[in-house]
Amino acid sequence: MSQTTNPPAPAVAASKRRVIPVSILTGFLGAGKTTLLNHILREQSEYKFAVIVNEVGKVGIDGALVENQRDEVVELSNGCVCCTVRKDLVLGIQKLLKRGGFDYLLIETTGIADPGPVAQTFVNIPALQQFVQLDGIITVVDAEQIFRQMKETDVAGAQIALADTILLNKTDLVDENHAKQVTQRIRAINPHCAIIRSQQSKVNLKLLLDVHAFDVDQKLAVDPAFLDELRGDRTHADIASCAFEFDQPFDVEKFEAFVQLLTEREKVYRSKGFLAVAGHNHRAIFHGVNNRFHIFWDRPWRAGETRRSQFVFIGKKLDEAKIEKGLRACLG
Repeated sequence: MSQTTNPPAPAVAASKRRVIPVSILTGFLGAGKTTLLNHILREQSEYKFAVIVNEVGKVGIDGALVENQRDEVVELSNGCVCCTVRKDLVLGIQKLLKRGGFDYLLIETTGIADPGPVAQTFVNIPALQQFVQLDGIITVVDAEQIFRQMKETDVAGAQIALADTILLNKTDLVDENHAKQVTQRIRAINPHCAIIRSQQSKVNLKLLLDVHAFDVDQKLAVDPAFLDELRGDRTHADIASCAFEFDQPFDVEKFEAFVQLLTEREKVYRSKGFLAVAGHNHRAIFHGVNNRFHIFWDRPWRAGETRRSQFVFIGKKLDEAKIEKGLRACLG
């Protein structure tokens, strides 16, 4: 595989050129990345954001969950941000730069992505450096699940190792002794990062944004192959996504019972989607992490809008045909 070639510089007027800070939001499936992204977009008024969301599946759930009232959102599908040759990411950045109108770029990676190749984009491609500069890698860590995640997959540890800032999230689900043990484990992996505790990804954004935290020398100390374009990323081939769409409404009680049974019997790390519920005029949002999930009402369905249910299940060795059969049995 050949190394990435430098792309042509974006066509941006010289008078409008300024270096735009970039924050990469990473963390394992269900840690709270999209919740953090929405917190930033809601609470931060100092910047006009552009957002790149990397979807792991065919159905665009994450992009639709971003609360982009005034911000530009670009979706990249099927994990393309984190492949070794990141042409789609570069093209996405160039497209945003040509449109202009923003002064901060946020990139949310998939939950099974090594953030290293994304960060390489801003270090190894000089044509981008005059327009965008990596401010920091923010890794959201699920305080309750991180020990199990690191046992089952290398990428959870890689996300911690390359972080400039760790958001130790869901601390309300663990006791103080457990939180201290997680902090010690993080420090053993990455002694340089800042660690901030949070619940529901709520944090003082002055501690995260425009802090000039990224240091390439620190990254090389943790991972000597950090700048190697040929190393490949550490996404897990045995973790796959199954995406489904249905135009018929669901019986919500049957759906809840099915998901509960599925997550108890199968290794489902993350599940999410939108739900059309029989007899209700509001769209429902479905979120699941391991075998804990919840459904809550969202906005009303718009006039003329197809009442379509969309789901993504992400886990190990999932039987897509079996899941589809189970979902169809829940249709109202």
